[in-house]
Amino acid sequence: MAETILVVDDDLDILELLKMNLEPDGYEVRTASDGKAAVETATLDPPDLILLDVMMPHKDGFQVIEELKNIEETKTVPVILLTARGQTEDKVQGLDAGADDYITKPFDLREVTARVKAVLGRTRPIKYINPLMRAMGSGFNEAGVQQLAGHLQAAAAIQKKLLPEQAPSFQGFDIGILLQSSMSVSGDFYDFIPLSETRIGIVLGDVKGNGIPAALLMVMIRTALRLLCREADDPASILKRINDLVVRDTDATLFATMIYGVMDTVTSTFTYSNGGHCYPLHRKRTGVIDVLKTGSMLVGAFEEATFASNTCLLAPGDIVVFYTDGITETNAGDDSVVNENILVGSEDVKGQQNATSSDVFYGQDRLAACISENAILSASALCEAIVEDLARFSGSTQTHDDRALVVIKRNT
Repeated sequence: MAETILVVDDDLDILELLKMNLEPDGYEVRTASDGKAAVETATLDPPDLILLDVMMPHKDGFQVIEELKNIEETKTVPVILLTARGQTEDKVQGLDAGADDYITKPFDLREVTARVKAVLGRTRPIKYINPLMRAMGSGFNEAGVQQLAGHLQAAAAIQKKLLPEQAPSFQGFDIGILLQSSMSVSGDFYDFIPLSETRIGIVLGDVKGNGIPAALLMVMIRTALRLLCREADDPASILKRINDLVVRDTDATLFATMIYGVMDTVTSTFTYSNGGHCYPLHRKRTGVIDVLKTGSMLVGAFEEATFASNTCLLAPGDIVVFYTDGITETNAGDDSVVNENILVGSEDVKGQQNATSSDVFYGQDRLAACISENAILSASALCEAIVEDLARFSGSTQTHDDRALVVIKRNT
């Protein structure tokens, strides 16, 4: 979002000149032609910075600064004074009143741009720290923010250690994993739980929301799952017990979607239960992609939730991809166009979309197409190919939601 600058001067030519100079640098420029209008405009919608003329009729710049510093919404907005006066006492008066800098008229436009960037660079952190300190209470200060940042880094490190560093290795199978967090801590997670020499529990989940609350619930679910999966074989019964635990011990707004299943390397089967999660994609060696639509209710949202299990047979050359909605709900970039025509579940699914903006999502169909186009790759390389396709589609490598992938390939 562009930073906003309020330019205040009773000379309309100067207003227009400064606006024309600043807007090409990406700033949103608003204007006011007197002190009263400046206070009203700034209070109604506080800007990121104010360029303020000193000599104005009715209310001069010093009076405007004094008023703004006594208003909660504007007291931290930085101000650069524009003054035709060269006397040292006037500059000192402005700085004493609360101005962050001053520029003497006539000014060089390059100097204006440089000083605007310098002041915003110094004061930008305050814009974000102050609301946080207010939300945390009167006893919270800037040192507390730094301490909180340290705690977040520690939490991220702990969470990272809880996740498997690498996918397990089984003869005849290739497993790839990927996790991208939009914040320092993540609500998306995966885990692999050894059950025997030939059986392994696999989970992929997405706690709704992000940040610390989502990460804490993720840890809770992971811990419960590791305990419960050794007591029962049926994935549906395990999700039911986790659901009841989350419903009982957490707020109603915290819930998760997740898939838990058991892969048997002897029978080449994956028996799973889906708790409100994105449907996995099963690409057969024939090229046809089936959507594994066995699903149940969200985990932790309802006491009466029920869950069902199903089994998927993995033939040589088959691929199963589990993913979170951070993949399929990635927004298209401004220049992206989706034009898809692929086989899904033996049906000809044609999704032709000529929209070009954030109204278009990456979607399940494009994910299926990417899997088919890169089916010869290893499981890890397929994960990377999907991420690269997401970047091309969105026009950015930045993630606005957590993303997780688990890819299972049965070798031929």
